[in-house]
Amino acid sequence: MNTPDDRKPGREDPPIHRTGWRGIDALRLKAEWQAQEHALEQERRGQPLDPADSRLAEYRLIARALRTPAMEPVPYDLAAQIVRHVEGMPAAGELFERWLLRVLTAIFAIAVIAVVAAYGAQWMPAFASLWPSLSPQSADWAGLLIGCLAVSLAWQGVVRLMRADVEMPAGLA
Repeated sequence: MNTPDDRKPGREDPPIHRTGWRGIDALRLKAEWQAQEHALEQERRGQPLDPADSRLAEYRLIARALRTPAMEPVPYDLAAQIVRHVEGMPAAGELFERWLLRVLTAIFAIAVIAVVAAYGAQWMPAFASLWPSLSPQSADWAGLLIGCLAVSLAWQGVVRLMRADVEMPAGLA
């Protein structure tokens, strides 16, 4: 088995008693710890900030942030408040946008009907030549497709009606 005790020390794994990468890492960690403690002590005493030492300033900022009280707690009924807000009446801008969309859709539909009425006699022969001639077999497949879609939609309606967790709208009850 290849465990640390079974391995023979090599060049990349220096002995612990020598000064190597482990000793340097330990010295670096000790220096960081001392800088953090020094910054915490300066922050407790309220001493002025030394602009020359940016690392100490960062640690003092962290110590100050940890000492200040947390933000306001989350309200107990936050989820209920969000649900009430989402389900509430839409804003005036949303209502205006809905009505504007309806009006523009109606205008577009009227424009399409007017263009087809005015120029449809010229277009219909061109479109009629593009329409493929249907065989009796294609009509059978089209009927099967329409029947499958109708059964699927009917089943979805039955499932919606049978669901107990969905409330009926006020107009349908």
